[in-house]
Amino acid sequence: MALLAEGANLPLTGTAVTATVSGPVDVTALVVSADGKVAGDADMVFFNQPTAPGVRLDGRTLAMELTGLRPGAEKVVLVASPETAGATFAGVSVSLTLQHGGEAITITPSRLGVETVAVLAEVYQRGGAWKVRAVGQGYDSGLAGLAGDFGVDVDDPGAPATPVGPGPAAAPPTAPSPAPVPSGISFTKGEEKLPVDMRKKLTLRKQQVALVLTKHRMTGLRCRVVVVMDVSGSTGGLYRKGVFSRAVERVAPVAAQVDDGAEMQAWAMGAEARRLEDITIGTLPQWLERYTAKRYSDAGGWNNEKATIEDVARYVREEPLDIPTLVLFFHDGGVTDNKGTERALRAVEAAPVFWQFVGLGRSNYGILQRLDTLQGRSIDNTGFFALDDIDEVSDSELYERILAEFPAWMRAYYPAGHPALAGLS
Repeated sequence: MALLAEGANLPLTGTAVTATVSGPVDVTALVVSADGKVAGDADMVFFNQPTAPGVRLDGRTLAMELTGLRPGAEKVVLVASPETAGATFAGVSVSLTLQHGGEAITITPSRLGVETVAVLAEVYQRGGAWKVRAVGQGYDSGLAGLAGDFGVDVDDPGAPATPVGPGPAAAPPTAPSPAPVPSGISFTKGEEKLPVDMRKKLTLRKQQVALVLTKHRMTGLRCRVVVVMDVSGSTGGLYRKGVFSRAVERVAPVAAQVDDGAEMQAWAMGAEARRLEDITIGTLPQWLERYTAKRYSDAGGWNNEKATIEDVARYVREEPLDIPTLVLFFHDGGVTDNKGTERALRAVEAAPVFWQFVGLGRSNYGILQRLDTLQGRSIDNTGFFALDDIDEVSDSELYERILAEFPAWMRAYYPAGHPALAGLS
């Protein structure tokens, strides 16, 4: 039996798939199209509406025949919510076992607590093949909040009744309705939780990201995004001025456009490499307050680029995806070990990772300034640019600089026909 960690995926054998959830929960399935939305309320399968084309719910078991899904369906989202009305996942143990082609996959979410509903996994189509991805993403707004993200109109009196047993929490009455989504820009899970001003900026910035993706012929790009923040002692002033906070907020729309979960993994680079909590759109304000309101001091006060590069590369190796990883590495300058940093980057040349370094400190960037001219590499896996003042750079220019070299690396790294290139024209 294979164990699948959050964020990881595996190919499925055959199209007859059975998913059984253990624990005191109710199970729901959402059948969605390529835009991440249901086609109608009939695409929501739960105990009051236990069947849809290709999907049948029996207790806590979902039987799926993927060839029988409605036309245009590309994903089945598997959801659990506590049986007790208003209860959270605190103290609740939940796991999902997925059977396919005589094989079994187990998914056990590790980070659920105050949430009242959770996406356990997604069964999705990529490049003509079906796969399963472990998600483990929770919502504290109940099934109604999650359903709204996927386009289910839970307030429509003509819609099927939503589950009463698991108690969908009504959306807070003060929460503003999502703004109309521009053409080509999808609604991002969790953005309804953002303050109005931050949500408006997110929408506009996603437009700018989309324009850059279109310019570089990669409108369907899918990749994992990792953020690394320099937290060495010299960065204290930049954190106090909000520079790192604004930098992270401005790159979050990149993940919103290219990451299926609209999230970023995060590291702090000091004397040690420290993995931080993942960044999601819905929790972005809280994340920024926790990690960028002041310098994160638990990683030590000097730069150890080598350790951080090695730690991120280890994570990518241990949590493989069929898509590349884009690392956005914010650095204030003063590289401690130029030779060690160069060796670390050369050592991960064969990994499916592009390292985009961004200078923020008007300082000596050492080896980082020479990354584009390093000799003896079969492929250029690095980029660097410095911003004297990030607030003086427009969103369109920032995203152009971040993404300009990435598509060329992808086309050089992956062989023709590889699934990762499916979003590039």
